[in-house]
Amino acid sequence: KTSDGYNNSTGNTTSPNISGNLLYNHKFRKKGRNFSANISLGSSSNNSEQNTSNQTNSFLFPFFTNTRNQFINQQNDNHNYGIRLTYSEPVSKTRNLDVALSHNLNYARNNKETDSVDAGTGVKFYLPRFSNDYENDFYRNRIGVSLRTTTKKYNYTLGVSVQPISQQGYSLTRDSAYKTINRVNVFPVARFVYNFSKTRTFNVNYSGNATQPTFTQLQDVLDISNQQFQTKGNPNLKPSINHNINLTYNNFNFVNGKVLFTNITFTTIQNQIVNNNIQKGRSGAQLSIPENVNGFYNFLGYYMFSKPYKNRKYVITLTGTVNYNHNINLISSNRIIGQNWLASQGFNFEFNVKEWLSLGTGASYSINDNSYKNAALSSFAKLPNTFSSAWMLSSNISVDIPKNWILKYDFDYTINQGLSSSVSTNLAIFNASLEKQLFKKKNGVIKLSANDIFNQNTNVGRSVNANSIIDTRSNRLARYFMLTFTYRLQKFQGQRPKNQGFKGMGGLMEQRNPEIKVF
Repeated sequence: KTSDGYNNSTGNTTSPNISGNLLYNHKFRKKGRNFSANISLGSSSNNSEQNTSNQTNSFLFPFFTNTRNQFINQQNDNHNYGIRLTYSEPVSKTRNLDVALSHNLNYARNNKETDSVDAGTGVKFYLPRFSNDYENDFYRNRIGVSLRTTTKKYNYTLGVSVQPISQQGYSLTRDSAYKTINRVNVFPVARFVYNFSKTRTFNVNYSGNATQPTFTQLQDVLDISNQQFQTKGNPNLKPSINHNINLTYNNFNFVNGKVLFTNITFTTIQNQIVNNNIQKGRSGAQLSIPENVNGFYNFLGYYMFSKPYKNRKYVITLTGTVNYNHNINLISSNRIIGQNWLASQGFNFEFNVKEWLSLGTGASYSINDNSYKNAALSSFAKLPNTFSSAWMLSSNISVDIPKNWILKYDFDYTINQGLSSSVSTNLAIFNASLEKQLFKKKNGVIKLSANDIFNQNTNVGRSVNANSIIDTRSNRLARYFMLTFTYRLQKFQGQRPKNQGFKGMGGLMEQRNPEIKVF
């Protein structure tokens, strides 16, 4: 142990914003010829005052205790405008030539003033080293040309988009300009949709865009309000370039109720912005500076399958997810590759015994696996590989009682493994409700619900960053009771629908009616 400490902060923030959008569209007499213009304006600010107190105790010679009190006043202003023009010209019965032009400006100003506060008298002393008045202009233009083909069975779009960008930064405090960043990005335009039928489709789509660094990341000023974790901006950051490819296949059979949904997404980022965490001496303190890196990519696959049997008496639902992250981290300027696997598989079974009785049960299993390698692709010993998993078992019942009474309960039990012993808590969440349908059309409902009857509702999770693994347990709204009155605004006399949806790992999907609730 080299040091420990604590932080305490109080503050006040105001964040007013206003925005507007104007759209003009004109269809010409010739079928398929179209022109549109879109203008957007926006202005926002984020003004904050913060009092911070940080104490650091050093256990290395020479031993010391240091307390720092600061007052930080920040005024952040953001103004943006954009204009987009599009024109479509038919070149045949099934093809259109699309041209798009856009221009966007985002202006941001961040005035940060930091004062040292005397603990005894409360007198403030201005600290110019930790203060800066900084403004940034980010220009983003885009020119795109594409050919769009539309038929009954399929449609596709192919083209190219050119995006010149310019980023200009200036420090008003130091009366100096930072290096202007000019760049021209070229993105393909590609989209393909094939309709096997009205309910079965396949879709492939590519999208790309440039993302501006935040004003906090660009601020070239040191922040030591937390002496153990100091931060500093980098005015030479380049915009990030995002590339995304998405494939989906959907099959919704409304006659027999069978549902299949699959999705695959691949994402890569050029000039990704990550924090370079630099060790400061032997004390254990860190200095975090954002920098651009290349090498990040992410793969995500998801599926959901649901099928009813025996005229929806039985419903089986399967869901699964696989997510792989190839992250680039910087630790004291050393390039570290983090590999993260997230996977889950869920099963849910619904049994509608009678019109008045419905039972459900399910189980899911998820894993979180992390490993690290250095630039030479050998194991990085300073960061331990980790593995955690969780089982979730669920059960639910809905019973119709004579005279329009309905009794429900749902129960979820989660078993966590591999987390820190201080947060690795198994959770049992039990909810129940009793409701009464009212009026001739049964469009009124009064319900008494008891939530988290065992009083165990906490959020347990793991976050893996560049050089830290954080297991958290957060308090949620635990045991409570609620009395609700609901009136459905529907003209037809309906009975409570059966098999409204399915409950799987992704939660509950159900049909809904417009309604008014009073709590």
